[in-house]
Amino acid sequence: MLDCPQYFRRTIRFHVRRQVARWKAITGNRRDQPALAFYRNIRNSGFDADTWIDILPRQKLIYVSVPKAASTTIRSVLSQFETHAAPPDERVLYKRRCSGLLSPSLAGLDVFHEMASSADTLRFTFVRNPYARLVSAWSNKFAGKPLRRGDPYVDLYLDNTPQPRQARPIQSLSFSAFVHFVRETIDESVDPHWDRQVARASVPGIKLDLVGRVETFESDFATVLQHARKSSIELPRLNGSGSSDWPPYYSAELADIVYRLYEQDFDAFRYSRRVP
Repeated sequence: MLDCPQYFRRTIRFHVRRQVARWKAITGNRRDQPALAFYRNIRNSGFDADTWIDILPRQKLIYVSVPKAASTTIRSVLSQFETHAAPPDERVLYKRRCSGLLSPSLAGLDVFHEMASSADTLRFTFVRNPYARLVSAWSNKFAGKPLRRGDPYVDLYLDNTPQPRQARPIQSLSFSAFVHFVRETIDESVDPHWDRQVARASVPGIKLDLVGRVETFESDFATVLQHARKSSIELPRLNGSGSSDWPPYYSAELADIVYRLYEQDFDAFRYSRRVP
């Protein structure tokens, strides 16, 4: 199993810190009651803050992650901020002991609460054209995979489709079939990679200072680099799914379905309904 041995010395300290954070999140104390209430309000809204929020106290950054919107690239850069070393392999980048990035609990709920409202903090996220994002999700998770159990995303599809199991052909899932699968399951939020971005980018009590776009990533992320005083960092390109040429995947019918599914994203982030 791939791991991150270069951070082995931190492992014990990491686990101790995580256990203390979990205990504080459960019990709290009188001094931290506002911070605990703030954190619990986020959790009670259905948002998993410890998975989708990264805290960088030294750089005064809060990143709210939207999957399939350059999140791997962003976490790779933020990891360099914290570790002052090359980022870990992207397959373990989401292990916090490897990336060095802190969740709200690991940073401390009082730190998280203070940074969430401080004028010195840059709170940011990135979004993507919903048409392109959905092609990227399909390309990365389903394209070319036979519909046989053993892959977590194929299993997810098989567990959430109404057709009799024995009637399914052993073939890969087409983009058109994926769109129809998303239409049937999106309100159940079966996977964050194709959830609506407005839901992923909306955190109670956190007002975002920057909502960047994948389409203008370098210029938008420059604001993050400037805030962290890391303008010399070279931006990597990770987890590419080969979906930059996304318009040919759309017929008029599929485009209409996707627009209706993600109309809130199109409106909130001002993306055009038109497919080039």
